[in-house]
Amino acid sequence: MDDEQRRGAKKQMMELMQAGQSWQEAAHHTGVQTSRSTAYRWWQAYRRQGDAALLDGRHGYPSKAREPVLNFLESRWSQAPQIKSSTIQKEVHEQFGQVISITHLNRLRKARGLVSHTEKKTPLPGILL
Repeated sequence: MDDEQRRGAKKQMMELMQAGQSWQEAAHHTGVQTSRSTAYRWWQAYRRQGDAALLDGRHGYPSKAREPVLNFLESRWSQAPQIKSSTIQKEVHEQFGQVISITHLNRLRKARGLVSHTEKKTPLPGILL
């Protein structure tokens, strides 16, 4: 099943759930293999965002943040390099409804060369950390 077919099947599944079918019936009817928790997570997103929720946007394991989120992160880190990752995490959740771990946020920040000015790059000689 290619991306377009998967998106169509997922949309049909969401419409069947919206019409009152159980997630199992909807998944069986559309051929979508998923767990109960994922089906209801999709359904909630579909009810909030409509067809936009059907777009996965990921291309494998490493891509956990989509383009709008990455643009937001780069903008925030450029404006306020000293901002804590926990603050960014809350802002991403409020604005995009996504939870990104602080560890992953720190990896993204480092990968883009946007390390905090308060972060020490190298320890002082003779001092154990």
